[in-house]
Amino acid sequence: MTQNAWLIPFVPFVSFWVILFFGKRMPKKGAEVGILSVGASLVMSVVVAGQWIANEEVVSRHLDWWKVGDVSVGAGVHIDGLTAMMFLVVTFVSLMVHIYSTGYMHGDTRFTYFFAALSLFTASMLNLVIADNTLQLLVGWEGVGLCSFMLIGHWFEEKN
Repeated sequence: MTQNAWLIPFVPFVSFWVILFFGKRMPKKGAEVGILSVGASLVMSVVVAGQWIANEEVVSRHLDWWKVGDVSVGAGVHIDGLTAMMFLVVTFVSLMVHIYSTGYMHGDTRFTYFFAALSLFTASMLNLVIADNTLQLLVGWEGVGLCSFMLIGHWFEEKN
């Protein structure tokens, strides 16, 4: 599973798009997709952590997006003990937030939007955890910042 650890952030990222485009037509307005995706990421994180504990083998895979002269820009994954532990923390806390939010946000006019943003927040955080270079880390960090803004700004329609 450590070779396919890129799936851990990818599943909530796909969930974001599914909720965004189809959430309003779903029985629970997209919350079920967010919860299932983060739950799947948690299960994969447990497998990765188990494999790390058994082997303690650092996995580092890198793909070049483009290369000009000596400069190459790429993306990749770096799995070590800290990554495995942070996968567990991020996916567990995110799953708890998703579950809690179903009741907390119940009846809100932008319920589906909130869960889409929450899934993208989780994907961004997991991308930050798995990043093997500074550019990918920056993309994850900016994604977390954007989603924080989206989640905090969720209440702009609230009338006092």
